[in-house]
Amino acid sequence: MDEREKAAIYRFHADFCKCLADASRLMIITQLEGGEVSVGELSQLLGLPQASVSKHLAILREHGLVMGRRQGASIYYSLSDPRVCEAISLLKQVQADQADRRRELALRGAEL
Repeated sequence: MDEREKAAIYRFHADFCKCLADASRLMIITQLEGGEVSVGELSQLLGLPQASVSKHLAILREHGLVMGRRQGASIYYSLSDPRVCEAISLLKQVQADQADRRRELALRGAEL
């Protein structure tokens, strides 16, 4: 694999991570971990305007993270791959560990 191909892969990964770098989208993904939910239900559950939820779902769909199923006038969304939640959970664990280390360092600094 040449350097251009490597750079393209890293850009692809960065774009994917950028998609996850939004609190509303993370909340939507977390909610969908429990199963299929309609746009209207997501809006109510998350306390977000339906237009905002639809916009975020479109971004998640473009990146292949969710898929929609139309039933009558409603669209029901689900995760395209449950491993997304596992990855987010792993990142949360890393973040919690880092926060713990920072607290420990702050306490040690206060003791000095």
